[in-house]
Amino acid sequence: MTQGDMSPLARATTHDAPGRPRDPLVEPRALTAALEIYGQHGWSGFTMGRVTMLARVGKSSIYRRWPDRVELLTAAFERTALLFELDDGRLAGLPFQEQLLTMVQHRLYTYTTPTGTAIIRLQVEHHCGPDEVGEIWESTLSRFRNGLRILLAEAHVTSRLRPEASPDLLAEALEGSMIMHALTAPFPTMSTANVNEQSFALVRQVIGPWLTDPITMPATARPLPPIIGANARPA
Repeated sequence: MTQGDMSPLARATTHDAPGRPRDPLVEPRALTAALEIYGQHGWSGFTMGRVTMLARVGKSSIYRRWPDRVELLTAAFERTALLFELDDGRLAGLPFQEQLLTMVQHRLYTYTTPTGTAIIRLQVEHHCGPDEVGEIWESTLSRFRNGLRILLAEAHVTSRLRPEASPDLLAEALEGSMIMHALTAPFPTMSTANVNEQSFALVRQVIGPWLTDPITMPATARPLPPIIGANARPA
């Protein structure tokens, strides 16, 4: 495979020609900064210069890894999508209700971070922005939305959801509720405790009426901590 055939994220992890060793922290700093700049300014204000300033890295280090802003932002969202996939993969084997609560909690945590702001903006801009933005969404975050749908679809097949329930509509209702909560609650008021409470309330109110068995988890349940935490950026 040539370097031209690689994805932006794969290219970001390859090494240049022999010479001075590459700083292993450049990629994570740059990708994290890219999400924060995009979340604050959108595609029209997303520039390589702003990313280099926030990440505190040289322009040559950025352009050596990502030739343009499309590849840089694609790599940043690819890493985010991968973190969601890793998070969802950790839930295999848990009881259905615990899987659901943990998945909702992880997403709500992320929506209340700068990464979440970038995710929300991309979900809006890919409908009305230039083709590049739509392509970034399609190749990265379009699959981020699959986790809840797959879990609820499996629950429907195994009769954990009532026959008349729509897994797709319920997944959309949960996603929409989480986005609205993140947009209306100022970041300083978002604590671990109230994110946990809101996660439980969303599952109980949105999904609870469609379950064939009542929710058995206590409201104080504390599922697995997310990879992207409430007060942290992706590693």
